[in-house]
Parts: sequence; structure tokens; C-alpha cells
Amino acid sequence: MTSCPNIESPAATSRDPIPGDVLLMLGEGPLSALIAWCGDSIYSHAALVADDGDLIEAAAHGVRRYPLTQRLNDHDNYPFVDLFRPHDADGRPLPDGDRAAVLAHAVSLLGVPYPLDRLATLGVLVAVRGKLPSHWLARLVVREALDHLVRNDPSHMVCSEVVYRSFAECDAQPRGRLAPTVVLEPRGTAPFPKIDWKALWDEVWPLLHPKRRQALAAVAAQTGGEAAERVATAADLAPADDELADSLAAARARLGLSASAATPILAATPPLPVPNPNPKLVTPLDLASSPSLLRIGRLSGAASPVPADAVG
Repeated sequence: MTSCPNIESPAATSRDPIPGDVLLMLGEGPLSALIAWCGDSIYSHAALVADDGDLIEAAAHGVRRYPLTQRLNDHDNYPFVDLFRPHDADGRPLPDGDRAAVLAHAVSLLGVPYPLDRLATLGVLVAVRGKLPSHWLARLVVREALDHLVRNDPSHMVCSEVVYRSFAECDAQPRGRLAPTVVLEPRGTAPFPKIDWKALWDEVWPLLHPKRRQALAAVAAQTGGEAAERVATAADLAPADDELADSLAAARARLGLSASAATPILAATPPLPVPNPNPKLVTPLDLASSPSLLRIGRLSGAASPVPADAVG
């Protein structure tokens, strides 16, 4: 086990990030917006506050350290970053020893590969939430994301999994005591985001496999010209409902979920904990809505309140 330096005790509601805190944020660009919407959240990325002024996160080439201040000042790529503080079952902030254990496990994950790019991450969220957009080009991107997930190896970590495992698998005894509670949340009601369709396709295109690029050359030609919503014939390329349902079922099976594309996601009233959640299926929504994590406030970006339906 990698050791961690001593960690000073925080005030329960201090707005200064401390090791063991959770950061949830939205990435810039239409693909991040689509990830957040399909995941029923205002967030598209998660990270853990580390020591020495760093955060720990899953990035394109593996789990890494990254300067926290640099992230908070990167308004071009991360419009806002929110701070969440882990609490125990009695509602108290985690003590020094527990936070040190969480950080030690996060440090032990450094370098773990992260082969699931953002397109496959979108596929995971759609498979878990079962939420499909109505716009033809968004549906096409979602179908590609689901197929992309099936073609890739989903056995490695994504951002929310790194955060969840840092708590759930650390050495705090009994094992699993610090795992954030995950509760079922209903599908969100937030309106579909305004999307720059050409910019979305420009983000997706480099992530596609060569054969898919060849198959979708017509879409690339259409979106490369005038705005996608004004292209009269391009909507004919949208996947049919049964084709999209098949892709969704295949992705759910790949993740070990029910293969049924029609499985609804229901929420109990009051919310009931999910027993032994699969860490690979934990989403930013699960972290944001967990009773184990208290939202302290916004560290960077507009200081607007979180909408009532933003995390549910």
C-alpha cells in the first residue's frame, strides 16, 4: 500500500478542498454536454482531491495526478467544478485516518489504464440509464457510442469508478465501510442541451474506428457543410428504433446488465440504497446524489445554484 502524508483535519463545511474530497465537473464541448444529459446529470467528469495541491483522475492515458489549481483555472475546458465532502453514516466528515486511507488507495491506482475514451463512456452512461435523445444526429452518435463500447474492452476504469473504488476498496476497516451509498435515481427531466452539431461530429469523428468512418462518410460530408438541422436528406441516416434498441441491448449485455433495452430505471420513495453496486457502473449522477457526499459549493465557474432536476 502506498503511504500518504499526514492530512490536517478540516472544518465540516470549509470550502477549501482537502484530500479525500470529491470534485464533479462539466467538460467543455458538445460531447461532454451529451454525456451529462444522457447521464441525467450536470456533470460529465469526476476526480478526487489529492495531497500536494493535486487531484487524481482517470484521463485519456491512465489514472493520473493533475494540478488542482490548473484545473480550477481552466475555464475554457471546464466551465464549472463543484466540491463534495465525504461523510460517515452519522453525517460527520471523515476523520484523518479514513481520508488518508482513501487517498492511499487512489494513489495506488495511478497508472491504471483508461482505454475507454469519451465516446465509449457515453455508451456506458446510455446503457446504464437507458436514456435516448430524439434528435436524429444525437441518436446516431449514441448508436455509435453503444457500438464503440461493445467493440472496446470495458474492463478498465472510467472517472467515476476511480473515485468510487478509492473509497470502497481502501484499507479502512471493515472493508467497504467508506463506500459511497448509491441510490436509484429516476430519469432526469432536464431539456436537451443546445448542441453545435458540427462541433459534436468533429469530436466524435477521431474516436470512430476506420470502418465506421468509411460507413459514416456521408454524415461527415453533410455536417461538414451547412448546419446539420438544415440538411434535408441527412436525417435518413438516423438509426431506426429497433436498430438503436439492438445496440442498447448489446451494450447492456456487455456490461453485465439485463440485455433488455426496455428495462426502466425506477426510483424508490424514499430512495433505497443499491446493494453492492458494480463500481464500473457508477456514474457522476450516483456520486452527486449519494447521501455519503455533501455538496460544499462551486469552486470555479458561475456560482449559480444546482437546478432541482440536475441530479435526478
